[in-house]
Amino acid sequence: MNAKRLRICKGARIGVLIVPLLAASGANAWDLPGDKGTIPEAQVEEILAGKDFPEVSGFSKKLDYVDFTVNGMPFTQVVIRLDPDKPLMRNGKKVVLVATEEGSSSANGFIVTDEGKEGIGVWLAKRGVTFIALNRIGRWNFFAPDRSGTWETIPLEDRMPIFSQHQKAYWSKDDFVSQAAGNTASPTGSEFARFPKSGTELYRGMVAATPVAVVDGFEKGLRHVMTDAERKRSLMLYWGFSTGGALMWPLAERIRPDGFLNWGSNPPGVASYYGSVVGGRWDWPYEKSALRVRGRGKSDFEFYNKRAAAEGKPARWERTLKEPRFKAVEDAIMFYNAGALTEDAMRLYTADFLPKEQKKMGFNKILTDIMAVSMPGPALKGLPVWDMNGTFDEVYSPQAMEAARDMLEPYVGKHVLTRIEGFNHSIANRQVRVIGPVWLRAIKNGFFDR
Repeated sequence: MNAKRLRICKGARIGVLIVPLLAASGANAWDLPGDKGTIPEAQVEEILAGKDFPEVSGFSKKLDYVDFTVNGMPFTQVVIRLDPDKPLMRNGKKVVLVATEEGSSSANGFIVTDEGKEGIGVWLAKRGVTFIALNRIGRWNFFAPDRSGTWETIPLEDRMPIFSQHQKAYWSKDDFVSQAAGNTASPTGSEFARFPKSGTELYRGMVAATPVAVVDGFEKGLRHVMTDAERKRSLMLYWGFSTGGALMWPLAERIRPDGFLNWGSNPPGVASYYGSVVGGRWDWPYEKSALRVRGRGKSDFEFYNKRAAAEGKPARWERTLKEPRFKAVEDAIMFYNAGALTEDAMRLYTADFLPKEQKKMGFNKILTDIMAVSMPGPALKGLPVWDMNGTFDEVYSPQAMEAARDMLEPYVGKHVLTRIEGFNHSIANRQVRVIGPVWLRAIKNGFFDR
C-alpha cells in the first residue's frame, strides 16, 4: 500500500469563524423546489452569483493504493480523500460524501474539471465536506510518469484496464483485438470496442474483474480510509456520477450510508432497464458486452458537448485524454446486460485460476452474487435518496428517472427528484457551482436527518 498527502490551504483567511459552516449570509435568496420540481434558470443565476456557501476551509489531499486479491487475481483499489481543516457538521456528525466516477473519467475528474477548473470534490472540501473518491478498478494508469493515474501517455485506441500497481509493463497490442462497437445500449455513439485475447494475463484480469470484484474494491478502499469509529461519527452519503451510480447502490449492502446524494446518477441496473422498457426498448439483456472494453472517443465527447462553446472544445478534448475514456464491466451492470453477466459468471467458473474453495461453493453462488450487483438490496430500506439531473441531460430523461424511482419505491425511503434548468449530463465547473449549493441546502434543510 502506498499513500501520499498534500496540504492545501485557503489563502488570505485571517478572521475567525464563529458561525456554523452552513449558515447563509442573511435570508436565503433561493430555496429548493418540491418533488419533480425544476430549479429555473433565473434561480441558477442567483445561486452562481450568491454567497450562500462561501469557502470556509483549507483541506488536505491523500492518495492511497490498497492491494487485494479476488477471484484468484491481484487488484489495486485507488482512493482519493480530501479532508477539510474545518469539517462541516450536521447534528454533531461530520458530513462525508463517498463517490465514484462516471464512464469516461477516473477519480481525478472530481479534482479538476475537463476545463482545467476546480472539481466538485475540491469545491465541497473547501466548504467543510470530507470527500472520498473510490476509483473503480482498472481505470487508474499506474504507469503514469508522476503516479497521477492519467492516461495521456497511452494512445486512445490502445487503452485497456490496468488492475494492479504491481504490473510490470503495459499491455501489448497482441493482448487484445479491436472491432467496431456496433449498436449498444448506450446512445453516445461509441465507435470501437476491444476484447482481451484468451489466454493472456489481460484476459485473466478481465475475467476476474467481475461486478462483485468492483464492489469488493470499493469496500476495501473505504474501510481502509474510514474506520468504523469514524463512520459512527459521520453523516455519510453516497454518490456515483452517471455510470458510477450503478456501483454505489450495491456498496450499501457492505457499508450502509445515511443516504444517497445524487447528480446524474444511474440507478441499479434493473431499475435502469425498467426505464428503458417504459420507453419501448427491451433488448438490453441480450447485448454482447461480456469482456468488452468500449472506447469513449471523439464521438462520445461530442455527444455530451453539443451545447459547449466551440472555441473551448478542442482544449477540453485534449484534457479529457488524461482520463481513461473507456468502459469495461460497467456496461453490463448499468444496462442490465443479463446475458453478458451470465457469461462473465461462467467464464469465471471455468477459469483455471479460480481458487478451489471458491469453485466448490458452486456456479449458482457466482452467478447470483454477480446478478445481485444490478438489483436493489435490503440495506437500502429506509434510506433517503436525493436524485437530481439537468433538463438537458442527454441520457436520463424525466420518464426514465421516474420509472426507476417507481421500481426503487419498495426498497428505499423518501426519494425526491429535482431538475436544474439548462444543465446537461456533466460536472463542468458551472454545474459544480450550482450542484454544490443545492446539495448543501438539502443537507442544511434536514433531508438526511433521522
